[in-house]
This record gives sequence, structure tokens and C-alpha cells, in this order.
Amino acid sequence: MADKDLYATLGVSRTANADELKTAFRNKAKQFHPDVHVGDKKAAEEKFKEIGEAYQILSDPQKRSIYDQVGYEGMKGRGGSQQHGGGFEDMGDMFGDISDIFGDLFGFGGGGGRRSGGRSRRRTGDDIRYDSALTLEDVAFGKTENVEVGRKEACDTCKGTGLKPGTGRTTCKTCGGAGKVRQASGFFSVVTTCPACGGAGETAEHHCDDCGGTGVRMKKRKIEVKVPAGVEAGQYIKLSGEGHTGINGGNSGDLYVVVNLKAHEIYKRDAEDIILDVPVTIMQAVLGDEIEIPTLYGNYKLKIPAGTQNNEELVIKGKGMAVLNSQSKGDMRVIIHVEIPKGINSKLKDAYKNVKVLESEDNYEAVKRAFRAFKKYKKGVE
Repeated sequence: MADKDLYATLGVSRTANADELKTAFRNKAKQFHPDVHVGDKKAAEEKFKEIGEAYQILSDPQKRSIYDQVGYEGMKGRGGSQQHGGGFEDMGDMFGDISDIFGDLFGFGGGGGRRSGGRSRRRTGDDIRYDSALTLEDVAFGKTENVEVGRKEACDTCKGTGLKPGTGRTTCKTCGGAGKVRQASGFFSVVTTCPACGGAGETAEHHCDDCGGTGVRMKKRKIEVKVPAGVEAGQYIKLSGEGHTGINGGNSGDLYVVVNLKAHEIYKRDAEDIILDVPVTIMQAVLGDEIEIPTLYGNYKLKIPAGTQNNEELVIKGKGMAVLNSQSKGDMRVIIHVEIPKGINSKLKDAYKNVKVLESEDNYEAVKRAFRAFKKYKKGVE
């Protein structure tokens, strides 16, 4: 039979230090604990015993030294490995240093909000997310607004203690004030945080009637939020300490305001640029014109050059969005859309016929190129 490799059992190297051994043991113990392992419970129990035995030997400098010299089989009879009761004299003692881990696994920890009234563990309050609905102008110039959120705050009646006014705490009857209890599970026992008092060693005589012993109540609050100019959709504004109140004296969480933009009637945003679609007539595009258009910063007289093409882009410098944390601005990009007239009267139709007589293929570069290419592929009419 091959000798047991205790280092391999824990998944560490032969040079692992005490902290590395403890970390490996905790991880393995959590993985194969019979009460949480998914799969073959009996196999998990055996693996769990092997892990515990390996840690018991390797965490003891004297036993580890003997093991390194003579191996697992050579330790028999030297007092290095207990050969009864499944490998341990007292499993509970061995797990004393990780009782909090098993408490977290099985729900015995002293987390905030329990009716147990435990005060042993501080916990930071949860964060709050608020989805804004801002206009393009809001983020172009920046804005300060008040947002209303619901958040947990210290109960006014008990001042966050969770106790009914005029009452106090008594020694926990479950653990006798020790804050820990021994949990038996089949072939072994584990020392865990007391489920009744959360490790505090004492419980409330009477819980606060208004908060049920949690120490917090939900309240509506209006909080001032400064939206910086140039912020983009999808970004968030963090307000530290404006989230839910912490438990047992823990810090409050944070408020995250997520930037969401409403669709604008005429403007579109592309990073720092503003896009504006402008329809013009055929005559404006052919002859050129000057038109007045709106921008975020007031009206602007735009010159349309003669011969402007459909979908051509005209750029107005510095009329776009503010750049976040900067004094500079993007540009406004004006997209020209040449509109073909509909429902023209007879006089206008005659006018266009006269224009058609006067114009030539040379006036239309794209048309000329296309029909030259078409000639290569024309065939007889079917």
C-alpha cells in the first residue's frame, strides 16, 4: 500500500508555512464538509476526516518533523497519528479556530439584522442603486437635483439597538454566555458561533416593537446629486455613505446614481459630438444657402455650400457636448438630407423640365460613373 501524502491531501507544497496550511485546510474543509457537500455524503465524510488528520499532523511542528522523516506509516506507534475514533481524539477541538467559517456555512453567524440581538459583528450597510432619467441638456451643462430613495436607517425608537426602550440584555441561555456552541453531526462535532446570540453571549430581554429587533427601519430620503457636465449614459455617480445604514455600528453603504438619458427630439449624441439632421430642398443644395439652426448654446447661421450632396456632413466646431472634467467641448455634426419634392404643380414641373434640358451628364459625377460601368454589363432586351 502506498504511503499517504498529507501535503497532497491538503493541496500544498512540502515547504508550505503555517498560514498556507491553514488556508488550504479551511478551503478543503468547506468543500468536503458532509453537511454542505453535494454528492456522495459517505465519501465526503471520509475525505473530510483525511483532510482533518493531515492538518492535525502538519500544523504541529513536532508531528510534521516526524512525518517528513518517516512518512505516515512510519508514524504509527510514535503518537503522531491517533488510530481510533476515525482518526481524531476530538474533532471539535481541531475546528475551534475556524468556527466562524462553519458558522457562515450553516447560518450560525452573527450577521446584522437577526432577531438574536447579537452585537458581535459589524456589517457595512448595503448599497443603493438609483436609475436617473436625464435630458441631453442636463448632462451637457451639468445639473444638481434631489433624488428620492428608500433606505434603511437607525430606528428612532430604539436608536439602532434593537431593544425595547427600558429593557436590556441577558446572558444567552443557549451558550451560557460563551458565544459558541458545539454542534454534533454524526461521527464528529464542530464548535460554531451560537445561533441564538450570534456570538455576543447575550440576548435581548425584549425586541423593539417598531423595528422587530433589527435596529433599522425603511425611510424615504431626498438626497442632493450633482450631475457633472459631460457624463455619459451608463456611467454612475457614487455618493459615499448615502446607502443603507450599517449593522451593529458598521459603516453605511453607498448610493450609485446610474446615468440614463431620455431620447431627444432633434439631437443625437456620439461621445462628445452632437448630431443634427437637417433637411434641405434641391435648390438649396444646388445653389447653396444660409439657414439658421439651433444648437445647445443658441442659434447658429449655417452656410450650405453650392453643390452640397445628400448625407454630406458639415461640422461646427465647439458646439457639441462638454468633455467630462474638462473645459473643452466636442463638435456639432450637421447631416444634410436633400429632399425630393412631391406633389409639384404644372408650373414647377415645367421649370424642372427646362432645367433637365440645360443640365448635362457632367453635372452628375456619380451618375456618369455608374452608367459608364453599366454599359459593360448591358445585354439585349428580353
